[in-house]
Amino acid sequence: MTPLTRFGKKLDYQHILPEYPRPMLVRDNWLNLNGPWEYQITKENEEPALKSGWKTILVPFALGSLLSGSDDRLLPHQILWCRRSFTYPVDSQRRIMLNFEAVDQECEVFLNGLNVGHHEGGYSPFSLNVTNAVKEENELLVKIKDASDQGIYAYGKQVLKHGGMWYTPSSGIYGTVWMESLPEYAIEDLKITPDPQHGSVYLRFAGQMTQTVITVFAGNKLVHRGITNEMDYTITLSENDLHLWSPSDPFLYRLYLQTEDETVRSYFAMRSFSSLPDSSGHLRFALNGKPLFLSGLLDQGYTMDGLLTYPSQEAMEFELKKIKGMGFNMIRKHVKVENRRWYSLCDELGILVMQDMPSGGGPYNFKRVGLWPTLGRRKMSDGKESYALNGRAGQASRDMYMEELYAMLDTLYNCPCIFAWVPFNEGWGQFDSKEITEKIKDYDNTRLVDSASGWFDQGAGDFLSIHDYFFPLHVPSSDGRIVLLSEFGGYTYVEFGHSFPSRPYGYKKFKDKLQMNDAVFLLYEHMVYQNISKGLSGCIYTQLADVEDECNGLFTADREIVKIDEKRMRRMNEKCIRRVRN
Repeated sequence: MTPLTRFGKKLDYQHILPEYPRPMLVRDNWLNLNGPWEYQITKENEEPALKSGWKTILVPFALGSLLSGSDDRLLPHQILWCRRSFTYPVDSQRRIMLNFEAVDQECEVFLNGLNVGHHEGGYSPFSLNVTNAVKEENELLVKIKDASDQGIYAYGKQVLKHGGMWYTPSSGIYGTVWMESLPEYAIEDLKITPDPQHGSVYLRFAGQMTQTVITVFAGNKLVHRGITNEMDYTITLSENDLHLWSPSDPFLYRLYLQTEDETVRSYFAMRSFSSLPDSSGHLRFALNGKPLFLSGLLDQGYTMDGLLTYPSQEAMEFELKKIKGMGFNMIRKHVKVENRRWYSLCDELGILVMQDMPSGGGPYNFKRVGLWPTLGRRKMSDGKESYALNGRAGQASRDMYMEELYAMLDTLYNCPCIFAWVPFNEGWGQFDSKEITEKIKDYDNTRLVDSASGWFDQGAGDFLSIHDYFFPLHVPSSDGRIVLLSEFGGYTYVEFGHSFPSRPYGYKKFKDKLQMNDAVFLLYEHMVYQNISKGLSGCIYTQLADVEDECNGLFTADREIVKIDEKRMRRMNEKCIRRVRN
Protein backbone atom coordinates (compact mmCIF):
# COMPACT_ATOMS: atom_id res chain seq x y z
CA MET A 1 0.00 0.00 0.00
CA THR A 2 1.25 3.49 -0.85
CA PRO A 3 2.17 5.30 2.40
CA LEU A 4 1.58 8.91 3.38
CA THR A 5 4.29 11.43 2.66
CA ARG A 6 5.92 13.19 5.60
CA PHE A 7 3.73 16.20 4.80
CA GLY A 8 0.63 14.03 4.84
CA LYS A 9 1.66 12.53 8.18
CA LYS A 10 1.89 16.03 9.67
CA LEU A 11 -1.59 16.97 8.51
CA ASP A 12 -3.64 18.77 11.17
CA TYR A 13 -7.14 17.43 10.54
CA GLN A 14 -8.69 20.45 12.27
CA HIS A 15 -6.69 23.01 10.27
CA ILE A 16 -6.27 21.69 6.73
CA LEU A 17 -4.73 24.20 4.33
CA PRO A 18 -5.59 27.06 6.72
CA GLU A 19 -4.06 29.81 4.55
CA TYR A 20 -6.39 32.21 2.72
CA PRO A 21 -6.78 30.66 -0.76
CA ARG A 22 -6.78 33.82 -2.94
CA PRO A 23 -3.48 35.70 -2.39
CA MET A 24 -4.17 38.34 -5.06
CA LEU A 25 -7.32 39.60 -3.30
CA VAL A 26 -7.21 38.98 0.46
CA ARG A 27 -9.84 39.92 3.00
CA ASP A 28 -9.80 39.03 6.68
CA ASN A 29 -13.43 38.11 7.27
CA TRP A 30 -13.65 34.47 6.16
CA LEU A 31 -14.41 30.94 7.37
CA ASN A 32 -12.47 27.87 6.21
CA LEU A 33 -14.77 24.89 5.52
CA ASN A 34 -12.01 22.33 4.98
CA GLY A 35 -12.06 19.25 7.19
CA PRO A 36 -14.28 16.20 7.69
CA TRP A 37 -17.33 16.08 5.39
CA GLU A 38 -19.67 13.21 4.56
CA TYR A 39 -20.13 11.64 1.14
CA GLN A 40 -22.33 9.17 -0.64
CA ILE A 41 -22.30 7.76 -4.20
CA THR A 42 -25.56 7.06 -6.02
CA LYS A 43 -26.71 6.21 -9.50
CA GLU A 44 -27.25 9.13 -11.87
CA ASN A 45 -30.99 9.54 -11.24
CA GLU A 46 -31.04 8.65 -7.54
CA GLU A 47 -31.22 10.92 -4.51
CA PRO A 48 -28.94 10.19 -1.54
CA ALA A 49 -30.30 8.49 1.54
CA LEU A 50 -31.04 11.08 4.20
CA LYS A 51 -29.60 9.21 7.18
CA SER A 52 -27.85 5.98 6.17
CA GLY A 53 -25.07 5.26 3.71
CA TRP A 54 -22.89 8.30 4.46
CA LYS A 55 -19.12 7.93 4.85
CA THR A 56 -16.46 10.39 5.97
CA ILE A 57 -14.23 12.22 3.49
CA LEU A 58 -11.51 14.78 4.25
CA VAL A 59 -11.97 17.92 2.14
CA PRO A 60 -10.18 19.27 0.11
CA PHE A 61 -8.73 15.92 -0.89
CA ALA A 62 -10.59 14.35 -3.79
CA LEU A 63 -12.34 11.02 -3.74
CA GLY A 64 -9.75 8.34 -4.52
CA SER A 65 -6.80 10.10 -2.90
CA LEU A 66 -5.12 8.60 0.16
CA LEU A 67 -5.59 11.75 2.23
CA SER A 68 -9.32 11.82 1.52
CA GLY A 69 -9.72 8.73 3.66
CA SER A 70 -11.70 6.98 0.94
CA ASP A 71 -10.70 4.44 -1.67
CA ASP A 72 -13.97 4.72 -3.61
CA ARG A 73 -14.05 5.76 -7.28
CA LEU A 74 -16.72 7.71 -9.13
CA LEU A 75 -17.82 6.38 -12.51
CA PRO A 76 -19.16 8.61 -15.30
CA HIS A 77 -22.81 7.66 -14.72
CA GLN A 78 -22.76 8.05 -10.96
CA ILE A 79 -23.27 11.00 -8.62
CA LEU A 80 -21.03 12.00 -5.73
CA TRP A 81 -22.82 13.82 -2.92
CA CYS A 82 -20.73 15.72 -0.35
CA ARG A 83 -22.19 17.45 2.68
CA ARG A 84 -21.24 19.16 5.92
CA SER A 85 -22.87 21.27 8.62
CA PHE A 86 -21.44 24.53 9.92
CA THR A 87 -22.37 27.64 11.86
CA TYR A 88 -21.99 31.13 10.44
CA PRO A 89 -22.61 34.54 12.04
CA VAL A 90 -25.29 36.13 9.85
CA ASP A 91 -25.06 39.90 9.30
CA SER A 92 -27.99 41.41 7.40
CA GLN A 93 -25.78 44.28 6.25
CA ARG A 94 -23.33 42.07 4.38
CA ARG A 95 -23.38 39.76 1.35
CA ILE A 96 -22.27 36.20 2.00
CA MET A 97 -20.16 34.39 -0.60
CA LEU A 98 -19.46 30.67 -0.74
CA ASN A 99 -16.20 29.92 -2.56
CA PHE A 100 -14.75 26.74 -4.07
CA GLU A 101 -11.13 26.59 -5.23
CA ALA A 102 -11.76 23.48 -7.37
CA VAL A 103 -14.44 20.82 -7.92
CA ASP A 104 -13.92 18.10 -10.51
CA GLN A 105 -15.82 18.30 -12.92
CA GLU A 106 -19.45 19.54 -12.71
CA CYS A 107 -21.49 20.40 -9.64
CA GLU A 108 -24.68 21.81 -8.20
CA VAL A 109 -24.57 23.42 -4.76
CA PHE A 110 -27.39 23.40 -2.21
CA LEU A 111 -27.40 25.37 1.03
CA ASN A 112 -30.15 24.60 3.53
CA GLY A 113 -32.12 22.89 0.76
CA LEU A 114 -31.89 25.80 -1.69
CA ASN A 115 -30.07 25.46 -5.01
CA VAL A 116 -27.55 28.30 -4.83
CA GLY A 117 -25.55 27.62 -7.99
CA HIS A 118 -24.03 25.39 -10.64
CA HIS A 119 -20.50 25.18 -12.04
CA GLU A 120 -18.83 23.35 -14.92
CA GLY A 121 -15.12 22.67 -15.33
CA GLY A 122 -12.74 20.98 -12.90
CA TYR A 123 -9.86 23.45 -12.98
CA SER A 124 -11.35 26.85 -12.13
CA PRO A 125 -12.41 28.39 -8.81
CA PHE A 126 -15.90 29.83 -8.46
CA SER A 127 -17.98 31.89 -6.03
CA LEU A 128 -21.70 31.80 -5.22
CA ASN A 129 -23.79 34.48 -3.55
CA VAL A 130 -25.62 32.62 -0.76
CA THR A 131 -26.92 35.62 1.19
CA ASN A 132 -30.56 34.54 0.87
CA ALA A 133 -29.85 30.95 1.89
CA VAL A 134 -27.41 31.20 4.78
CA LYS A 135 -28.51 30.84 8.42
CA GLU A 136 -26.70 30.59 11.73
CA GLU A 137 -26.89 26.77 11.49
CA ASN A 138 -26.31 25.46 7.96
CA GLU A 139 -26.15 22.28 5.90
CA LEU A 140 -24.15 22.44 2.69
CA LEU A 141 -24.69 19.76 0.01
CA VAL A 142 -22.70 19.48 -3.22
CA LYS A 143 -23.89 17.23 -6.07
CA ILE A 144 -20.95 16.26 -8.31
CA LYS A 145 -20.64 14.56 -11.68
CA ASP A 146 -17.31 13.53 -13.20
CA ALA A 147 -17.08 12.00 -16.67
CA SER A 148 -13.26 11.83 -16.42
CA ASP A 149 -11.91 11.35 -19.97
CA GLN A 150 -15.34 10.35 -21.33
CA GLY A 151 -17.00 13.77 -21.46
CA ILE A 152 -16.58 17.29 -22.83
CA TYR A 153 -14.53 18.74 -19.96
CA ALA A 154 -10.76 19.10 -19.58
CA TYR A 155 -9.29 16.19 -17.65
CA GLY A 156 -5.52 16.56 -17.98
CA LYS A 157 -3.70 13.34 -17.13
CA GLN A 158 -6.68 11.72 -15.37
CA VAL A 159 -8.16 8.73 -17.20
CA LEU A 160 -10.34 5.81 -16.16
CA LYS A 161 -7.89 3.25 -17.62
CA HIS A 162 -4.73 4.67 -16.09
CA GLY A 163 -1.16 3.45 -16.26
CA GLY A 164 2.04 4.52 -17.98
CA MET A 165 1.84 8.29 -18.56
CA TRP A 166 -1.85 8.37 -17.49
CA TYR A 167 -2.81 8.83 -13.85
CA THR A 168 -5.48 7.83 -11.35
CA PRO A 169 -8.66 9.85 -11.81
CA SER A 170 -9.95 11.78 -8.85
CA SER A 171 -13.38 13.29 -8.37
CA GLY A 172 -15.06 15.88 -6.23
CA ILE A 173 -13.83 18.77 -4.13
CA TYR A 174 -10.05 19.11 -4.32
CA GLY A 175 -9.51 22.75 -3.36
CA THR A 176 -10.28 24.81 -0.28
CA VAL A 177 -13.93 25.66 0.41
CA TRP A 178 -14.58 28.90 2.28
CA MET A 179 -17.18 31.48 3.23
CA GLU A 180 -16.61 35.20 3.37
CA SER A 181 -18.68 38.29 4.08
CA LEU A 182 -18.67 41.27 1.73
CA PRO A 183 -19.90 44.70 2.80
CA GLU A 184 -22.06 46.86 0.55
CA TYR A 185 -19.03 48.67 -0.88
CA ALA A 186 -16.60 45.86 -1.68
CA ILE A 187 -13.85 45.07 -4.17
CA GLU A 188 -15.27 41.96 -5.80
CA ASP A 189 -12.60 41.46 -8.44
CA LEU A 190 -9.34 43.02 -9.54
CA LYS A 191 -7.28 43.02 -12.72
CA ILE A 192 -3.63 44.13 -12.54
CA THR A 193 -1.52 44.93 -15.62
CA PRO A 194 2.07 46.12 -15.03
CA ASP A 195 3.80 48.33 -17.63
CA PRO A 196 7.45 48.71 -16.56
CA GLN A 197 8.39 50.64 -19.70
CA HIS A 198 6.20 53.53 -18.59
CA GLY A 199 6.55 52.97 -14.83
CA SER A 200 2.82 52.30 -14.59
CA VAL A 201 0.41 49.68 -13.27
CA TYR A 202 -3.12 49.59 -14.67
CA LEU A 203 -5.87 48.51 -12.29
CA ARG A 204 -9.44 47.55 -13.12
CA PHE A 205 -11.96 46.97 -10.34
CA ALA A 206 -15.28 45.20 -10.08
CA GLY A 207 -17.69 45.95 -7.25
CA GLN A 208 -20.25 48.43 -5.93
CA MET A 209 -17.89 50.92 -4.28
CA THR A 210 -18.20 54.63 -5.03
CA GLN A 211 -14.57 55.41 -4.26
CA THR A 212 -11.34 53.49 -3.73
CA VAL A 213 -8.13 54.57 -2.00
CA ILE A 214 -5.06 52.92 -3.55
CA THR A 215 -1.89 52.54 -1.47
CA VAL A 216 1.35 50.91 -2.62
CA PHE A 217 4.40 49.98 -0.57
CA ALA A 218 7.84 48.90 -1.83
CA GLY A 219 9.17 47.17 1.25
CA ASN A 220 8.40 49.61 4.06
CA LYS A 221 8.42 52.65 1.76
CA LEU A 222 5.18 54.28 0.67
CA VAL A 223 5.58 54.78 -3.09
CA HIS A 224 2.05 55.66 -4.17
CA ARG A 225 -1.23 56.83 -2.73
CA GLY A 226 -4.30 57.93 -4.68
CA ILE A 227 -8.07 57.92 -4.76
CA THR A 228 -10.58 57.27 -7.54
CA ASN A 229 -14.32 56.97 -8.08
CA GLU A 230 -13.77 55.15 -11.37
CA MET A 231 -13.40 51.45 -12.11
CA ASP A 232 -10.03 51.99 -13.79
CA TYR A 233 -6.95 53.49 -12.17
CA THR A 234 -3.29 53.96 -13.12
CA ILE A 235 -0.54 53.70 -10.53
CA THR A 236 2.52 55.70 -11.54
CA LEU A 237 5.89 54.91 -9.98
CA SER A 238 8.87 57.25 -10.02
CA GLU A 239 12.09 56.07 -11.64
CA ASN A 240 13.68 55.74 -8.19
CA ASP A 241 10.83 53.51 -7.01
CA LEU A 242 10.84 51.23 -10.06
CA HIS A 243 12.15 47.81 -8.98
CA LEU A 244 11.98 45.06 -11.61
CA TRP A 245 11.05 41.47 -10.76
CA SER A 246 13.29 38.60 -11.90
CA PRO A 247 14.29 35.10 -10.76
CA SER A 248 17.42 36.57 -9.15
CA ASP A 249 15.46 39.42 -7.54
CA PRO A 250 11.76 38.56 -7.10
CA PHE A 251 10.64 41.94 -5.80
CA LEU A 252 6.94 42.37 -5.03
CA TYR A 253 5.01 45.56 -4.27
CA ARG A 254 2.28 45.44 -1.63
CA LEU A 255 -1.05 46.85 -2.76
CA TYR A 256 -3.94 47.97 -0.51
CA LEU A 257 -7.39 48.90 -1.80
CA GLN A 258 -9.72 50.68 0.61
CA THR A 259 -13.41 51.33 -0.05
CA GLU A 260 -15.93 52.99 2.25
CA ASP A 261 -16.42 49.64 4.02
CA GLU A 262 -13.31 47.48 3.75
CA THR A 263 -9.62 47.17 2.95
CA VAL A 264 -8.33 44.29 0.82
CA ARG A 265 -4.72 43.33 0.19
CA SER A 266 -2.96 42.34 -3.00
CA TYR A 267 0.45 42.64 -4.64
CA PHE A 268 2.08 43.06 -8.03
CA ALA A 269 5.45 42.89 -9.74
CA MET A 270 7.02 45.05 -12.41
CA ARG A 271 8.23 42.78 -15.22
CA SER A 272 7.82 42.39 -18.96
CA PHE A 273 8.10 39.44 -21.33
CA SER A 274 9.10 39.62 -24.98
CA SER A 275 11.49 38.22 -27.56
CA LEU A 276 14.57 39.88 -29.02
CA PRO A 277 17.86 38.92 -30.70
CA ASP A 278 20.97 38.40 -28.60
CA SER A 279 24.45 39.66 -29.51
CA SER A 280 24.78 36.80 -32.02
CA GLY A 281 21.46 37.53 -33.70
CA HIS A 282 19.58 34.53 -32.29
CA LEU A 283 16.03 35.24 -31.16
CA ARG A 284 15.67 34.77 -27.41
CA PHE A 285 13.08 34.97 -24.69
CA ALA A 286 13.53 38.31 -22.95
CA LEU A 287 12.71 39.29 -19.38
CA ASN A 288 12.57 43.03 -18.78
CA GLY A 289 14.15 43.64 -22.17
CA LYS A 290 17.15 41.34 -21.61
CA PRO A 291 17.69 37.86 -23.12
CA LEU A 292 17.34 35.00 -20.66
CA PHE A 293 17.88 31.30 -21.26
CA LEU A 294 14.96 29.33 -19.86
CA SER A 295 15.91 26.19 -17.95
CA GLY A 296 12.95 24.44 -16.42
CA LEU A 297 11.11 21.34 -15.34
CA LEU A 298 7.85 19.80 -16.50
CA ASP A 299 5.55 19.66 -13.49
CA GLN A 300 2.44 17.47 -13.50
CA GLY A 301 1.27 18.85 -10.14
CA TYR A 302 0.45 15.45 -8.60
CA THR A 303 1.29 14.33 -5.08
CA MET A 304 1.45 10.74 -3.89
CA ASP A 305 -1.12 11.06 -1.11
CA GLY A 306 -3.22 14.04 -2.24
CA LEU A 307 -3.25 13.42 -6.02
CA LEU A 308 -4.21 16.87 -7.41
CA THR A 309 -3.91 18.54 -3.99
CA TYR A 310 -0.76 19.33 -2.01
CA PRO A 311 -1.08 18.29 1.67
CA SER A 312 0.13 21.68 2.90
CA GLN A 313 1.75 25.00 2.13
CA GLU A 314 4.95 23.51 3.57
CA ALA A 315 4.91 20.75 0.92
CA MET A 316 4.70 23.31 -1.88
CA GLU A 317 7.43 25.48 -0.38
CA PHE A 318 9.76 22.53 0.09
CA GLU A 319 9.42 21.44 -3.51
CA LEU A 320 9.76 24.92 -5.05
CA LYS A 321 12.77 25.87 -2.91
CA LYS A 322 14.53 22.65 -3.93
CA ILE A 323 13.85 23.44 -7.60
CA LYS A 324 15.18 26.97 -7.19
CA GLY A 325 18.20 25.63 -5.32
CA MET A 326 19.06 23.38 -8.26
CA GLY A 327 19.32 26.45 -10.50
CA PHE A 328 16.11 26.08 -12.50
CA ASN A 329 14.51 29.41 -13.34
CA MET A 330 11.18 28.13 -14.63
CA ILE A 331 8.49 25.47 -14.37
CA ARG A 332 6.05 24.33 -17.01
CA LYS A 333 2.82 23.51 -15.18
CA HIS A 334 1.69 20.64 -17.37
CA VAL A 335 -2.00 20.22 -18.35
CA LYS A 336 -3.14 21.21 -14.87
CA VAL A 337 -4.13 24.46 -13.17
CA GLU A 338 -2.63 24.64 -9.70
CA ASN A 339 -4.12 26.20 -6.57
CA ARG A 340 -3.54 29.94 -6.42
CA ARG A 341 -1.19 29.84 -3.44
CA TRP A 342 1.26 27.79 -5.52
CA TYR A 343 1.58 30.62 -8.04
CA SER A 344 2.00 33.10 -5.21
CA LEU A 345 4.96 31.08 -3.94
CA CYS A 346 6.49 31.18 -7.42
CA ASP A 347 6.02 34.96 -7.37
CA GLU A 348 7.80 35.20 -4.02
CA LEU A 349 10.64 32.80 -4.87
CA GLY A 350 11.27 34.08 -8.40
CA ILE A 351 10.27 31.08 -10.51
CA LEU A 352 8.91 31.75 -13.99
CA VAL A 353 5.89 29.66 -14.99
CA MET A 354 4.74 28.46 -18.39
CA GLN A 355 1.08 27.57 -17.92
CA ASP A 356 -0.64 24.80 -19.89
CA MET A 357 -4.35 24.63 -20.55
CA PRO A 358 -5.50 21.22 -19.20
CA SER A 359 -6.05 18.88 -22.11
CA GLY A 360 -9.37 17.31 -23.06
CA GLY A 361 -11.25 15.94 -26.00
CA GLY A 362 -11.65 12.38 -27.04
CA PRO A 363 -11.29 9.67 -27.86
CA TYR A 364 -7.49 9.93 -27.61
CA ASN A 365 -6.07 8.79 -30.96
CA PHE A 366 -2.76 7.22 -29.94
CA LYS A 367 -1.46 6.64 -33.46
CA ARG A 368 -2.21 10.18 -34.67
CA VAL A 369 -1.20 12.24 -31.63
CA GLY A 370 1.20 9.83 -29.92
CA LEU A 371 2.99 7.33 -32.14
CA TRP A 372 3.29 9.01 -35.55
CA PRO A 373 4.55 12.39 -34.25
CA THR A 374 7.11 10.63 -32.05
CA LEU A 375 8.46 8.98 -35.20
CA GLY A 376 8.64 12.32 -37.00
CA ARG A 377 5.22 12.84 -38.61
CA ARG A 378 4.27 16.16 -37.00
CA LYS A 379 2.90 18.39 -39.76
CA MET A 380 -0.83 17.81 -39.44
CA SER A 381 -3.84 20.08 -39.69
CA ASP A 382 -5.99 21.10 -36.75
CA GLY A 383 -8.82 22.67 -38.79
CA LYS A 384 -12.34 21.41 -39.45
CA GLU A 385 -11.17 18.41 -41.43
CA SER A 386 -9.21 17.23 -38.36
CA TYR A 387 -11.64 17.96 -35.54
CA ALA A 388 -12.70 14.33 -35.14
CA LEU A 389 -9.17 12.94 -35.64
CA ASN A 390 -7.85 15.18 -32.85
CA GLY A 391 -10.73 14.39 -30.49
CA ARG A 392 -12.85 17.53 -30.99
CA ALA A 393 -15.67 16.31 -33.20
CA GLY A 394 -18.43 17.82 -31.11
CA GLN A 395 -19.29 21.52 -30.97
CA ALA A 396 -20.04 21.15 -27.25
CA SER A 397 -16.49 19.94 -26.63
CA ARG A 398 -14.98 22.88 -28.52
CA ASP A 399 -17.27 25.37 -26.78
CA MET A 400 -16.40 23.97 -23.36
CA TYR A 401 -12.69 24.18 -24.17
CA MET A 402 -13.08 27.91 -24.83
CA GLU A 403 -15.10 28.41 -21.64
CA GLU A 404 -12.49 26.63 -19.53
CA LEU A 405 -9.63 28.41 -21.32
CA TYR A 406 -11.03 31.85 -20.52
CA ALA A 407 -11.71 30.77 -16.94
CA MET A 408 -8.01 29.87 -16.58
CA LEU A 409 -6.90 33.17 -18.15
CA ASP A 410 -9.21 35.13 -15.84
CA THR A 411 -8.11 33.24 -12.72
CA LEU A 412 -4.36 33.53 -13.30
CA TYR A 413 -4.05 36.84 -15.17
CA ASN A 414 -2.64 38.74 -12.19
CA CYS A 415 0.14 36.22 -11.37
CA PRO A 416 3.53 37.90 -11.98
CA CYS A 417 5.35 34.58 -12.46
CA ILE A 418 3.38 33.40 -15.51
CA PHE A 419 5.20 34.37 -18.71
CA ALA A 420 3.49 32.16 -21.31
CA TRP A 421 0.24 30.34 -22.01
CA VAL A 422 0.14 26.91 -23.69
CA PRO A 423 -3.28 26.22 -25.23
CA PHE A 424 -2.44 22.79 -26.69
CA ASN A 425 0.02 19.98 -26.01
CA GLU A 426 1.09 17.35 -28.57
CA GLY A 427 -2.01 17.62 -30.72
CA TRP A 428 -4.19 16.21 -27.95
CA GLY A 429 -7.66 17.75 -28.32
CA GLN A 430 -6.15 20.45 -30.56
CA PHE A 431 -8.29 22.51 -32.90
CA ASP A 432 -8.03 25.91 -34.60
CA SER A 433 -4.81 26.68 -32.71
CA LYS A 434 -3.88 29.68 -34.84
CA GLU A 435 -7.23 31.37 -34.21
CA ILE A 436 -7.20 30.46 -30.51
CA THR A 437 -3.67 31.85 -30.16
CA GLU A 438 -4.90 35.14 -31.61
CA LYS A 439 -7.78 35.16 -29.09
CA ILE A 440 -5.36 34.60 -26.21
CA LYS A 441 -3.16 37.42 -27.48
CA ASP A 442 -6.18 39.67 -27.76
CA TYR A 443 -7.13 38.88 -24.17
CA ASP A 444 -3.58 39.16 -22.78
CA ASN A 445 -0.94 40.97 -24.83
CA THR A 446 1.52 41.08 -21.92
CA ARG A 447 2.55 37.43 -22.20
CA LEU A 448 3.85 35.00 -24.80
CA VAL A 449 2.01 31.97 -26.23
CA ASP A 450 3.33 28.50 -27.03
CA SER A 451 0.56 27.76 -29.49
CA ALA A 452 1.12 24.03 -30.07
CA SER A 453 3.66 22.50 -27.74
CA GLY A 454 5.45 19.56 -29.32
CA TRP A 455 3.72 19.11 -32.66
CA PHE A 456 0.84 19.92 -35.01
CA ASP A 457 2.46 23.36 -35.26
CA GLN A 458 0.48 25.79 -37.41
CA GLY A 459 3.18 28.49 -37.37
CA ALA A 460 1.40 30.58 -34.71
CA GLY A 461 2.51 31.94 -31.36
CA ASP A 462 5.89 33.01 -30.00
CA PHE A 463 7.65 29.65 -29.74
CA LEU A 464 8.87 27.04 -32.16
CA SER A 465 8.20 24.34 -29.60
CA ILE A 466 10.06 21.01 -29.83
CA HIS A 467 9.55 17.73 -27.93
CA ASP A 468 12.54 15.46 -28.47
CA TYR A 469 13.21 12.45 -26.26
CA PHE A 470 14.83 9.94 -28.60
CA PHE A 471 16.73 11.66 -31.37
CA PRO A 472 19.70 14.04 -31.69
CA LEU A 473 18.46 17.63 -31.64
CA HIS A 474 18.91 19.68 -34.80
CA VAL A 475 18.00 23.26 -33.99
CA PRO A 476 15.94 24.65 -36.88
CA SER A 477 16.47 28.12 -38.23
CA SER A 478 14.25 30.63 -36.46
CA ASP A 479 11.06 31.47 -38.30
CA GLY A 480 10.58 34.58 -36.21
CA ARG A 481 9.78 32.57 -33.07
CA ILE A 482 11.84 31.51 -30.05
CA VAL A 483 13.25 27.99 -30.37
CA LEU A 484 12.31 26.07 -27.22
CA LEU A 485 12.99 22.44 -26.34
CA SER A 486 9.76 22.25 -24.38
CA GLU A 487 10.12 18.57 -23.40
CA PHE A 488 13.18 16.31 -23.29
CA GLY A 489 14.81 13.72 -21.06
CA GLY A 490 12.32 11.45 -19.33
CA TYR A 491 15.06 9.18 -17.98
CA THR A 492 13.72 6.60 -15.54
CA TYR A 493 15.23 5.31 -12.34
CA VAL A 494 13.09 3.82 -9.56
CA GLU A 495 13.87 4.28 -5.86
CA PHE A 496 11.69 1.49 -4.53
CA GLY A 497 10.15 2.37 -1.19
CA HIS A 498 9.89 6.01 -2.26
CA SER A 499 8.06 5.58 -5.57
CA PHE A 500 5.48 2.86 -6.05
CA PRO A 501 4.93 1.95 -9.71
CA SER A 502 3.00 -1.15 -10.68
CA ARG A 503 4.94 -1.15 -13.94
CA PRO A 504 7.68 1.52 -14.28
CA TYR A 505 7.21 3.76 -17.31
CA GLY A 506 9.71 6.10 -18.95
CA TYR A 507 11.67 6.75 -22.12
CA LYS A 508 15.03 5.29 -21.09
CA LYS A 509 15.39 3.09 -18.01
CA PHE A 510 18.32 2.82 -15.62
CA LYS A 511 18.96 0.43 -12.74
CA ASP A 512 21.88 2.44 -11.37
CA LYS A 513 21.38 5.99 -10.06
CA LEU A 514 24.92 7.11 -10.89
CA GLN A 515 24.52 5.92 -14.48
CA MET A 516 21.22 7.79 -14.69
CA ASN A 517 22.90 10.95 -13.42
CA ASP A 518 25.75 10.69 -15.90
CA ALA A 519 23.28 10.09 -18.72
CA VAL A 520 21.17 13.13 -17.77
CA PHE A 521 24.16 15.48 -17.66
CA LEU A 522 25.52 14.07 -20.91
CA LEU A 523 22.12 14.79 -22.43
CA TYR A 524 22.27 18.38 -21.18
CA GLU A 525 25.76 18.78 -22.68
CA HIS A 526 24.91 17.37 -26.11
CA MET A 527 21.24 18.27 -26.54
CA VAL A 528 21.10 21.58 -24.70
CA TYR A 529 24.41 23.32 -24.02
CA GLN A 530 25.99 22.68 -27.41
CA ASN A 531 22.85 23.95 -29.16
CA ILE A 532 22.48 27.24 -27.31
CA SER A 533 25.00 28.91 -29.61
CA LYS A 534 22.92 27.61 -32.56
CA GLY A 535 19.79 29.36 -31.33
CA LEU A 536 18.24 27.09 -28.70
CA SER A 537 16.67 29.46 -26.18
CA GLY A 538 15.32 27.18 -23.50
CA CYS A 539 14.80 23.63 -22.30
CA ILE A 540 12.29 21.84 -20.08
CA TYR A 541 13.34 18.51 -18.58
CA THR A 542 10.72 15.79 -18.09
CA GLN A 543 9.99 15.79 -15.23
CA LEU A 544 9.88 17.22 -11.72
CA ALA A 545 8.72 14.14 -9.78
CA ASP A 546 7.70 10.53 -10.22
CA VAL A 547 3.94 10.10 -10.62
CA GLU A 548 2.53 6.59 -10.17
CA ASP A 549 4.01 4.42 -12.97
CA GLU A 550 5.84 7.34 -14.61
CA CYS A 551 9.17 7.25 -12.74
CA ASN A 552 11.18 9.79 -14.73
CA GLY A 553 11.19 12.51 -12.08
CA LEU A 554 14.14 14.21 -10.44
CA PHE A 555 12.22 13.73 -7.16
CA THR A 556 10.81 10.45 -5.95
CA ALA A 557 7.03 10.34 -5.62
CA ASP A 558 7.21 10.95 -1.85
CA ARG A 559 9.67 13.88 -2.36
CA GLU A 560 12.09 12.25 0.12
CA ILE A 561 14.89 11.69 -2.39
CA VAL A 562 16.22 13.91 -5.14
CA LYS A 563 17.57 11.40 -7.65
CA ILE A 564 19.79 13.93 -9.43
CA ASP A 565 23.00 15.39 -7.97
CA GLU A 566 21.66 18.77 -6.83
CA LYS A 567 24.96 20.70 -6.86
CA ARG A 568 25.90 19.30 -10.25
CA MET A 569 22.44 20.20 -11.56
CA ARG A 570 22.85 23.76 -10.33
CA ARG A 571 26.22 24.10 -12.05
CA MET A 572 24.75 22.78 -15.29
CA ASN A 573 21.83 25.20 -15.15
CA GLU A 574 24.11 28.14 -14.40
CA LYS A 575 26.37 27.13 -17.27
CA CYS A 576 23.46 27.06 -19.72
CA ILE A 577 21.99 30.35 -18.48
CA ARG A 578 25.38 32.11 -18.73
CA ARG A 579 25.64 30.99 -22.36
CA VAL A 580 23.04 33.56 -23.44
CA ARG A 581 24.35 37.11 -23.54
CA ASN A 582 22.73 40.47 -24.26
